[in-house]
Amino acid sequence: MKSLISARRAVIASVTPQALYGTLLKDEPVPWAIRRDAERFRFGRAAMQIHIALDRPLRWTDERFQDVPLLHISDGSGGTGIACAQADAGALPAAPTIVVGRQHVLDQSRVPEGAGSLWLQLQEVPWQPTADSAGAISVDGTWNADTTRRYVERVLARIEEHAPDLTSSILETTVITPTDLAAANPNAVHGDPYGGSMELDQNLLWRPLAHSGKHTTAIKGLLHIGASTHPGGGLSGGAGHLAAQSLLSANNRRSLISKK
Repeated sequence: MKSLISARRAVIASVTPQALYGTLLKDEPVPWAIRRDAERFRFGRAAMQIHIALDRPLRWTDERFQDVPLLHISDGSGGTGIACAQADAGALPAAPTIVVGRQHVLDQSRVPEGAGSLWLQLQEVPWQPTADSAGAISVDGTWNADTTRRYVERVLARIEEHAPDLTSSILETTVITPTDLAAANPNAVHGDPYGGSMELDQNLLWRPLAHSGKHTTAIKGLLHIGASTHPGGGLSGGAGHLAAQSLLSANNRRSLISKK
């Protein structure tokens, strides 16, 4: 790590705290409190994605939603809270909150003419399903083929309450389980797409760690970014932006000193 930093202006690591301090910097002089915080960093609920090819665009029973590219199906905040609690307890939610994306509404080139597609995201599933809240799906602690299939059927049935022709229009379905997500992305530990729980003690000034709520590290020239750092998981690119500001500010200070 030292030789790498000395050859460049900065090194930016977009990894989890455990990967940074437990693997990449395991032999570097890092304060004990930071290593302890990294070991205690918690990951949140797992996520699951379902990608569906349709032979025609999805039609909602409520016409107001026909041109909406992204919406959520839920029973309100109370229902989502129950589903989150069930997933936290290791159970498959009985009534999952479903993020329904139809990107082709904005970009028709994403699907063949006259066809449709769905991008479904379930942000409240357990990493290891040990129970089914509805008592209808057999589980063994893994996302085996039968558990996955039955849960996908539950999700599709929930959508079909609002779009009755969904099942008959499906051409092909691809499912990304929490296990698949973790295997594809080492930062998605336990299938958590947000790089760690975003409860208050791991948020804002305390993200990524209580003793390192910033993007700079104890190693000169090394910055820590990614979903595990402030402002957390999402699509804003906020962590990289803040790190870039830090680098630019440091460069400006060096320029002013050199001019003197």
